[in-house]
Amino acid sequence: MEIQKAPKELFRWADELPVALWENLMARPPAEAVISTGASWSNGLFTLTMLGLSYTLDPEKQKIIRVGQPNHRVSYQSGVVLITTLAGSKGVPPSGNMVSPRELPGGGLFFTGAHTLNTKALAETFERRPDTIVERIHSLGGKIVVGADLTVHLQGLPFVPFELLFWKAAQDDPARAIISIDSRAHFHLDLAGIFALSNTLVNRLVNPKTMQLS
Repeated sequence: MEIQKAPKELFRWADELPVALWENLMARPPAEAVISTGASWSNGLFTLTMLGLSYTLDPEKQKIIRVGQPNHRVSYQSGVVLITTLAGSKGVPPSGNMVSPRELPGGGLFFTGAHTLNTKALAETFERRPDTIVERIHSLGGKIVVGADLTVHLQGLPFVPFELLFWKAAQDDPARAIISIDSRAHFHLDLAGIFALSNTLVNRLVNPKTMQLS
């Protein structure tokens, strides 16, 4: 699935998602989607948590709403993640083994060029404003654990955890950040979806305005 387009053609909002994605979701039995993703199903609506925020998806009306914020316009990337995992997740439990997205099957070729994760921005933000990073991590439901100068565990989706590691600059070594994801993430999202989820995570930590746009 292609997410990135030329700047003038770039999709921004979930209400621009292709109809085919909704058709894929509607073709799947709701009970199967719920078991596979950790979502819930009630009155024709799915509810799924992504990066600490809950969303409802209405397949019949082809609409995604952030819970508690009915007037919020959900971003295209968030919509891609939510609908594709509900439609296609294999329900495989997390392995607990965290790897670079490049170590996922096909990831070495995919996560390059325009699909390179912006860990530089994460590292620079941590170097300049570590307290702000910690505050935003908590807002996403993340937990700080022992490791590096800062190590964080958080849930991208119920069955797709992330681990982030940060190091401040030291002597000749610049600040660094590493994004790791569960080694079974590809059973819940294709690589484009994993990129969209990872990119949304980075943007929410780096840019405070992004929380209002995703």
